[in-house]
Amino acid sequence: MQTGILRLLHLREQTEAVGEAMANDRHRFAALADPTAAPRVVSAFNLFQTPPDLADRLAEHLDPGPNARILEPSAGLGRLYRALRKRHAGPVVMVEQSPECCRELYDLTADDYAATIKQGDFLEKTAEDLGGLFDGVLMNPPFKVGRDIKHIEHARRLLRPGGRLVGLCVNGPRQRARLLQDAAEWITLPPRSFASEGTHVNVAMVVFT
Repeated sequence: MQTGILRLLHLREQTEAVGEAMANDRHRFAALADPTAAPRVVSAFNLFQTPPDLADRLAEHLDPGPNARILEPSAGLGRLYRALRKRHAGPVVMVEQSPECCRELYDLTADDYAATIKQGDFLEKTAEDLGGLFDGVLMNPPFKVGRDIKHIEHARRLLRPGGRLVGLCVNGPRQRARLLQDAAEWITLPPRSFASEGTHVNVAMVVFT
């Protein structure tokens, strides 16, 4: 008799423990059941998003004034935009070629009336297309076949006098030959800085003023 009561008490304790664990995890299961919360896979040519900690570092290095007009070429899925918005509430123009990425950016900036998205090839965009010149540029350009050089050189032409560009490029001989001489800063980033995004390319942070 005593043994049976002890078994029942032990079973009750186990049941209560399982119930408590399920209650603690209920919010996670509810989130998974929400169809709007499911992760979406977005692919685009040469899309390697800026790791969040590096995006914060770039935005901090740009340090725009409160009324500065900022350009973000090749905006991707908005990592640099998010980092910028922690420090700057002024106007920002994002350019992105991928329609899928643009849809994500439109959702991300739905309530941000100081953000403008322009779809198309950044290298074909003029100052007139983008509404004028900019006080700052924050950028992570595509790296493939030297496109980072072309994007940075084009972005520099869109700066106002006294403007500042902070961006990333491959830390390679072609990039050094074309960009290093005019750069205000050239900061070699640690190896594997983009490993979390699926590439082991060596990268530098470059600043033009």
